[in-house]
Amino acid sequence: MLSKTISPRVQLPQRSRQGGVVMMVALVVLVVMTLAGISLMRSMDTTNLIAGNMAFKQAATASTDSGVETAIAWLEANNTGAFLDSSVPLVGYTASSPNNAALPLGEAFWTSLAPGGVCNLPMAGSVCSGTAVPNASGNQVSFMIQRLCASAGNRNGAACSIVTGSLVSTGNNEGAGEEGLSANATAVYYRITVRVVGPRNAVSYVQAVVAM
Repeated sequence: MLSKTISPRVQLPQRSRQGGVVMMVALVVLVVMTLAGISLMRSMDTTNLIAGNMAFKQAATASTDSGVETAIAWLEANNTGAFLDSSVPLVGYTASSPNNAALPLGEAFWTSLAPGGVCNLPMAGSVCSGTAVPNASGNQVSFMIQRLCASAGNRNGAACSIVTGSLVSTGNNEGAGEEGLSANATAVYYRITVRVVGPRNAVSYVQAVVAM
């Protein structure tokens, strides 16, 4: 009599049908995180660039003070006799001012008046540099001065903008270099325009009007 041996059935492990889906989700998440990281890095670079440009712009604006002070010092040193009745192109001084009210302060204004003379800093005595030399902050400072008169010559006959009497208040302003005028004194207005070119093409313009 033959006997039949029945071997036990071995159950093989089933492959998980979700394994491929998890990998796809992981890849998508990895791509999103990579793009987010790149975007964050670009945003930080742009922020740093803007902050750096603003710092250079502020430094250029701060350097305009040296141009204004140098121009005022030159006017004070030469405000004698009839010296200021004539233009001095080598130091950026013009004894008359054209009608340029339509031009806003900026490159167009500077370019229109530059042919009358520009003074580049630093000055050696009363002589301007041939080209502007960068200062400690890397800024190149230049200035020009226009006497607010319709024409050169004597201030009394040149249709100048003249103020009579006391010009400024007393106290701290006077201590900073401003001078008051007596009741019978007259003074002519002078416009100082300063241009500063700094790193990263930072350019600043400042104007000051003084009376002497």
